[in-house]
Amino acid sequence: MVLIKSIYEIGIWHENEFDKTQQLTEELGKKYTNVITINLETKDDSVFYSDCKLRNKTDVNYLYRKTPSAKPDPYSLTLKPSGKGPARVIDRFVKYCEKHPGELASDIKEIFVNSKDRIVSDIEEQSAQITGKNESYFLTVVIDGKYVSEFKEFRRVFLDEVQKLPNPRKGVCFLCGEETEVGAKVSDVLKFATIDQPGFAYMMSNKSHNITMPLCQDCFSRLALGKRIADDKLTLNFYDSQVYVLPSFVGTRIGKSQELTENTLSTFKNLTESFRREDGRYEKFERRLINKLSRGDTYSTLNFVFFVKARGKDEVKIYLNIEDVPPSRMKVISKTADDIETELRFLGSPRVKFEILWKIFKGYAQLKKKSPENPVPPSDFLKSMRAIFKGNKADLDLYKKASMRYFYSLKMNAKENEQKLVFYDRNSIVAMGYFLDRLNNPFEGGISNLKKPKEELLEEYFKRYPGFFASDDLKLSFITGMIHALIVGIQKEQGYVGTADQRIKGYRMKPDDFKEHLTYLRDKFKHYAKKIKNSSHAGFVERLFELAGKYQLNAGMKWESSLTDLNYAFLCGEASKSILMGSSAKEVTEEVNMKEE
Repeated sequence: MVLIKSIYEIGIWHENEFDKTQQLTEELGKKYTNVITINLETKDDSVFYSDCKLRNKTDVNYLYRKTPSAKPDPYSLTLKPSGKGPARVIDRFVKYCEKHPGELASDIKEIFVNSKDRIVSDIEEQSAQITGKNESYFLTVVIDGKYVSEFKEFRRVFLDEVQKLPNPRKGVCFLCGEETEVGAKVSDVLKFATIDQPGFAYMMSNKSHNITMPLCQDCFSRLALGKRIADDKLTLNFYDSQVYVLPSFVGTRIGKSQELTENTLSTFKNLTESFRREDGRYEKFERRLINKLSRGDTYSTLNFVFFVKARGKDEVKIYLNIEDVPPSRMKVISKTADDIETELRFLGSPRVKFEILWKIFKGYAQLKKKSPENPVPPSDFLKSMRAIFKGNKADLDLYKKASMRYFYSLKMNAKENEQKLVFYDRNSIVAMGYFLDRLNNPFEGGISNLKKPKEELLEEYFKRYPGFFASDDLKLSFITGMIHALIVGIQKEQGYVGTADQRIKGYRMKPDDFKEHLTYLRDKFKHYAKKIKNSSHAGFVERLFELAGKYQLNAGMKWESSLTDLNYAFLCGEASKSILMGSSAKEVTEEVNMKEE
């Protein structure tokens, strides 16, 4: 119910900024970027048809609201074309004028009846100029350069028709709680197909919502205005779907603080405009939205409502509703991401991006398909999003399994032009894993002193991420991954067709496999060491083998960690091969990294 309350309150806060008709209009939709105006002119108290003109849609109040299927006449002289073409629209305009005769409507009816063929031909000629694949147009009437919303006659009809309560009766309004005349219902504004909150879908069902969620005329108008503002200013694109970001204000001071609400909408407007127009919008969700909203006192809490639009319907399918996220949580998310990125600057400064969660849970095979079979994100992705925003503990085991499955498919199947993804996605996977762990395990150790002895530096690194390196067998797997990445780099540099990557069994290695692989790497290094020109680089790898020997001795013969944890620690090691390098050794590995990229 928080969703309905938030949208309703947005309508209350902003009802003074809009005239009554604007409160009740609806968005035409993103693809309707063009309008064809049917231009009429008045002369000597008579109305004449002039021409039709194709224009870009602007912020004009077109007085549009979708007409219910059971209603034969539209709410105004603005309509979208139907499958039957513009002739059908002209017929409906005639029906409107017949149903609502007036000083202008009567003359307009005569024009549409007598000049129908000419007007339809002009509309078709103008619509043929639209070349955009996903663009469409709508039709409206313009009289002496003025749109229908500028005439009292059409505004009065619109308000009377939209606010007309169907089956009016005495009752208690669901939103204001007053006993008054009701007839409208919440579902006249908010058409939800499904929602994740138990009991909510039942209240919105066709059989019950008329009884349990009736509205008075004023609350219907406020809810409709709030929905329009949410659609227009508080909606972001999110992968194959969308998300409402709805502020919730608490306390009596909110009703008195117009500046607070204006600042909030101004913040969102700047963000949503950049999300809609630019590429790379998913990263902006983290770096811009979260950072921006974690500052200042622009709101009390936020509600994130993730949804998709049902095809061919006005219904909204809500698949995740995260309620009441406080500013403090947004600050934790922002600070934790900044800390992880600072700590991992040696990895090439990977960013903490929700995009990597989307990729790993969607899966490599599904991502390669040109059109998604299902726009709703995977359930495991949604669980991770809820954990991030609500402070629940993320399922790291699930994350690790999905990460290794995705990354192995990417690494083994990526084409030449996709090799850059292998490098960046691997590092992003590591950064996101540490981020999920850190959200529930704060670390106050500050930035590492890189001048410490390598063994101390490595131990400090392990302490930073307790969800990944709690035992010696995991630490050994990590170092083995570091050595593996260095050996693979040498093999690629020297032109070997087969590399050590073919031996890791899709990140499903068992303890004996790790031990055998470490022996393989040691043997290969002895062979390659003679060809490595940089002696400090060779010395660094030798030092890693010494550290591996120490942790192997401590781990003993029987390893206790799960196969998932062992293999993921190995993957983290692959990404972290340069963590302990001195400057001269880094020069060599950076050359290899550049070739990987």
